[in-house]
Amino acid sequence: MGSARVPSTRARSGGDVARLRSAAGRAAGRAGAPERRGVTTILSMMFLVLFGSLATAMAISSRGNIRTAATHLHVVRALGAAETGLKIGERRLAEAASRFVMARSDISGDFAHSIWTGNIDAGESYTVLAPRYREAESPEPGGIVIALANEHSEDLNIVEGVGVNAPTIGGPFAVLRDAREFRTSGWLHTPAIGVEAASEDQEVRPTAYVITYAPLANGTDIRIISTGYDFGHSGNSRPITRTVMQDFRLVKRVENAIVAPSRILIGKNVSVTGDLGAKYTDVARTDGDPLIIKSDFRGIDSNLDRKLEDFYTALRGAGGPGSGDVDGDNRLRVRHPTESAVIPSGTTDYDGDGQADEAFADATSDGYVDEFDIFMTHFDRDKDGKVVLSEPLTAGTPHAGMTPEFVKSDGTPLDDDLALLVDSANPDRNRNGIHGFIDLNNNGKWDAGEAMADYDDVNSTFADQVLGYRDGVIDARDLYAKVRGTISFDVSDAAWRVAQGDYTTKLQGPVRPGEGESAREFNAGDSPTIDADSFQGSENALRAAADGGTFAAQVAANLGISESQLSTYVESGTDPSRPRYFRLDADADLDGRPDNWATAYFEKVPYNSPKFSDYYYRPVYENMTFRDVRIPLGNNGLFRNCTFIGVTHVATTTTNTHPLWTEYGKLKLDAATQRPIADAPRIVFGDEAGETSYPAMLPSTARPPEQMVLMSLARPMDKADIPANQAAATNGFDLLPDPLLIDGRRVTDTKLYSNNVRFHDSLFVGSIVSDKPSNFTQTRNKLQFTGATRFTQKHPDEPENPSKNPDAGDLAEIAKSQMMLPNYSVDVGTFNSPAEQDVRLSGAIVAGVLDVRGNASIDGALLLTFRPVHGEGPLRDVAGNPVGNPALFNSSIGYFGPEDGDEESLDPTTLPIVNGVRIVGWDTNGDGLYDVPATQSQPPGSTAVQFHGFGGIHLRFNPNMQLPDGIMVSLRTVAVAGTYREGKP
Repeated sequence: MGSARVPSTRARSGGDVARLRSAAGRAAGRAGAPERRGVTTILSMMFLVLFGSLATAMAISSRGNIRTAATHLHVVRALGAAETGLKIGERRLAEAASRFVMARSDISGDFAHSIWTGNIDAGESYTVLAPRYREAESPEPGGIVIALANEHSEDLNIVEGVGVNAPTIGGPFAVLRDAREFRTSGWLHTPAIGVEAASEDQEVRPTAYVITYAPLANGTDIRIISTGYDFGHSGNSRPITRTVMQDFRLVKRVENAIVAPSRILIGKNVSVTGDLGAKYTDVARTDGDPLIIKSDFRGIDSNLDRKLEDFYTALRGAGGPGSGDVDGDNRLRVRHPTESAVIPSGTTDYDGDGQADEAFADATSDGYVDEFDIFMTHFDRDKDGKVVLSEPLTAGTPHAGMTPEFVKSDGTPLDDDLALLVDSANPDRNRNGIHGFIDLNNNGKWDAGEAMADYDDVNSTFADQVLGYRDGVIDARDLYAKVRGTISFDVSDAAWRVAQGDYTTKLQGPVRPGEGESAREFNAGDSPTIDADSFQGSENALRAAADGGTFAAQVAANLGISESQLSTYVESGTDPSRPRYFRLDADADLDGRPDNWATAYFEKVPYNSPKFSDYYYRPVYENMTFRDVRIPLGNNGLFRNCTFIGVTHVATTTTNTHPLWTEYGKLKLDAATQRPIADAPRIVFGDEAGETSYPAMLPSTARPPEQMVLMSLARPMDKADIPANQAAATNGFDLLPDPLLIDGRRVTDTKLYSNNVRFHDSLFVGSIVSDKPSNFTQTRNKLQFTGATRFTQKHPDEPENPSKNPDAGDLAEIAKSQMMLPNYSVDVGTFNSPAEQDVRLSGAIVAGVLDVRGNASIDGALLLTFRPVHGEGPLRDVAGNPVGNPALFNSSIGYFGPEDGDEESLDPTTLPIVNGVRIVGWDTNGDGLYDVPATQSQPPGSTAVQFHGFGGIHLRFNPNMQLPDGIMVSLRTVAVAGTYREGKP
């Protein structure tokens, strides 16, 4: 066998070598082909097995995922049904509770549980309202749980075979994890309610929920336990269930920062946090608007005023109501199709510098343009998003040393009161329940160096200040609003517009309602009806707490003398810091004024008012301390720098129904002596020869003959002023009122049977309460708190000293109300109140009408009782004929000027400048308030009183306050924070 010849490669090229090797390789491959075909088959089978296994695994996994997904879907459906039941239970509970209108306000413990179960004591005063879901209900439910059961008995789409088939009241159906959490009775179990229609074949029941209402051991809380059922997982026998629960508390509270049946006026430099309840409806009267709200920013700068005027024109819209500000919140939404279209152009040059002012930008980036944005853009000169306050207000803040922007060109502040109001609004910025500061000097304002309560130890900062509270600048973090809540009107929108025209021009300032709430509501009628009889329980309790020594005994003790010496006491002390008493004598000679009228102190009422109603001679008490004292009937005193500890009771006659009550005892200024004298009624008799005027009290022997006929009355009078032998010849005699008799004696001076008291620079550590006059007689029954008067619940200097603080047993009633003065006219502060005024009130503040000016903070609610009705009370003449205008009776908060109709104030722009400062008048008695207006010459020995500013008033509704007993208010339910959870009880 020959061998193969391999050519020599020595002389061949690289390409030839490569071709030869390739040929050799192909020959070798052909030679070994039969042996290598099995490897390919094995590899193919391996891949087939591998892919088959993967496919099988994927199929098994997919089937499991599908089953898991299906199970999850059923779980979600059950959970959704449970959530639905919880929401329905929450609403049903609120509806049932709201039917119970209670007089008692301490809704706690066993009393709350008695309302729940229907075992209410027979002595309790309450009303059960008719249900909303049907016209009548019989019998009337005795408790909330019964009302709930009745409502659930109306449910349809009941799924049978799950729990009970009808609402059932009893105990728990299952063993509880901790039975101590619950009451053992008064549980309500409802039948299962389908959340969807049942299937046509009825083979699978629909998804459903069951609600259980479980009263908790504390008596006030109800746990709503909602279990959702889904039957689609494995048929009707084994449904998937999920349970959720949450606690709700039974409470009694108003929802408004102000409830008033008279007109409400919210003036300049006022911040309101809470809803407003304007219940006045007599809108057809002159000035009959139920509510007036004044802008905080108008009057600061003329160019700013022009911008605001253009903005309010845009708010009203060119096409009538709804064509501008659609939702009535005095803001224009930058992304709303209607509101954004009316935002004024920013191209106007208001200041004349040749540049567009861009006045109507959203400076706070909150999606709205309002007054605050315009203010920010106007004063933010360096466009850093902040308006730096004056140097005194930035001292000690994170922005100390920055160039002030909210100042005049000469650097003097424009309105520091407004700056403080905005910068200190919303004190609890992080909403952790801790806010405020340690007020070392008790001036009510944060000053540099005073520690804030909400201190962050980790970052060594004041937490609320980091979020903008009193940080020395005004910016978006201050979340400015004139009203933070909803404004409710009992009147309709249409009735108001017909009577007064476009009322929107009278409601200024941005309104920020709560989430899901509207800015304005009409035909509301859901705020409680408040009147003088609404607080009887707490009135009685507070009056009973004024159980200290008699007034005379306490005055004598302050002076260090006996009570018997008071009637002849002559003050000789010259130390203004020691207790002093300036006596007021009786009117023994019946000339209508005290016997020591020549030297006694007197003043106009209202005090410091250019438009006053009467004069009062007053006894004066200085630097005295009273404890649980009753100020006696007809005292009418002036208390300067006095301290009142505990409860102060102001006595008055409750049966003040005579139509001349405010006229009897009226005084006028005598031109000769410049002191008040009696403004007695005079009779004008006449015949054809002419008229002659005679004093009404002239003896009958000096009167004209019988045949002369009464032609007119110079002032109102009663039948007793006409001698019996002249009654028949007196025209209109029958129209005159009967004389006023008290205890069988005729009364011609009702000042002795009422109380008009002024407290100046005084401190109240506790509450003040009055007797309840039947009628509102605004001059005779009036309290005025002027100067630096303050209210607290603990003594600011000695909070732990029992002798300087109220009795422990009285604290609960004091906390309900620091001012319980139904049908009284109350003035807190005056125009141009001093900066030292710091009135801090808490709880339910009750008055007939209330005016608040200067610097004040009210943490609670204003509940006002006087409803002016034409022809009733002060709105009728002596013959009972309707007179006057109900719209003239109002409650005003903050500054209103003379142009706004406030006759008790002055326009600061018209005040004269003396020695470089604007003054309001002259102080003649050293109390810091002007007694003579600046328009008159300076009296000898007087000092000028400068204009202190407009002040600032915070009114914050406190939802957690306990109302006074007596006010009839529906119960409400509130969710208890942190109690929502899943799982079984």
